[in-house]
Amino acid sequence: MNTNRLKINLTDFRIVGSLIRQRPILCFYYLTYRCNARCVYCDFWQRPEYRHSPLANPEQVKENLHWLKKLGIVFIDFTGGEPLLHPHLADFLTLAKKLKLRTTVTTNCLLYPQQAKKLQGLIDFLHFSLDGLSPQANSRWRGIPLRQILKSIHIAQDLGERPDILFTLTNNNFQELPTLAEFAQNHRLMLIVNPVFSYFDNPLLQPQIVKCLRQYEKLPYVYINRAFSELILQGGNQTHMPRCRAVTATVVISPANEILLPCFHFTNRKIALANPSSAYRQTRIFNQAIHQQGRYPFCKSCTINCYFDPSFLYKVDRYFFLSLWSKLKYARDKYLRPYTVSLTAEDNENIKKTQITETENDPD
Repeated sequence: MNTNRLKINLTDFRIVGSLIRQRPILCFYYLTYRCNARCVYCDFWQRPEYRHSPLANPEQVKENLHWLKKLGIVFIDFTGGEPLLHPHLADFLTLAKKLKLRTTVTTNCLLYPQQAKKLQGLIDFLHFSLDGLSPQANSRWRGIPLRQILKSIHIAQDLGERPDILFTLTNNNFQELPTLAEFAQNHRLMLIVNPVFSYFDNPLLQPQIVKCLRQYEKLPYVYINRAFSELILQGGNQTHMPRCRAVTATVVISPANEILLPCFHFTNRKIALANPSSAYRQTRIFNQAIHQQGRYPFCKSCTINCYFDPSFLYKVDRYFFLSLWSKLKYARDKYLRPYTVSLTAEDNENIKKTQITETENDPD
């Protein structure tokens, strides 16, 4: 029996249940705000208040995982900062797996080689951040030696893991995409193309670059959410007709054991968790956030994709179907293609020929 297929089917039923009840399916659990990387499009490592900020309390995390499961959460993303800086990460993952939660961890790989063995088999979606295959590119964008990431990939594969490659796409590094797509195909690893958003004063992707992403959407082992690309081209979230469902679709918990509303990036209210923790959903603050999600002034033109990715599931429209197509392709590439589908000659030719330019292959 293909256990990966079984996991997908069971997860699908749980997702449908949460969607019907308008309950969140994803929790972003910030274990720490500390970070040991130097990414140019993120300011975590530059903020003095984050450098020595407290780690999430282990007992509180474990307690929260139980009520998150009862709430209907399907996916738990242990994030940061750099989540591997938390010494109890493996314990949290072990409990999450016992509770049948699908786990996600994204790491810069500086600590992964030392921790790989104890994390083995505990992470459903293991993401390694990689922004180029030349030593200069990755050092420039993240301050991480390329050899550290390649070493982590090798170790992970030796342990039976299949990490995804997470590529943060900007106006200045889009030329790295063709070689990363070929690398993903050669190693049969998923390449997740993550367009940069404007939160850290990053300029939004130029429209011609977003349009050029269309030629990559059908390539094997490349995941690009077509709904998100379309959202960017349409100017992001519109407050008079919001597409964001961040408060409905997600739960965001800080290292200080607080619910952050309406999201981490634009937190304007915090609710300290108490017993029972799920009672926060009955508060006036939460209900106001539900009503205002996507309508706050700071929501105008927002393109923070980690919230839109689940939000697209909560309304049946064009974005819903575009996102669904992308997710089905991801599932096929990650779980079925490596075992039952061989790359065609056309696939390989597309990978070799595909090039990002500002003028070629622009549908408009």
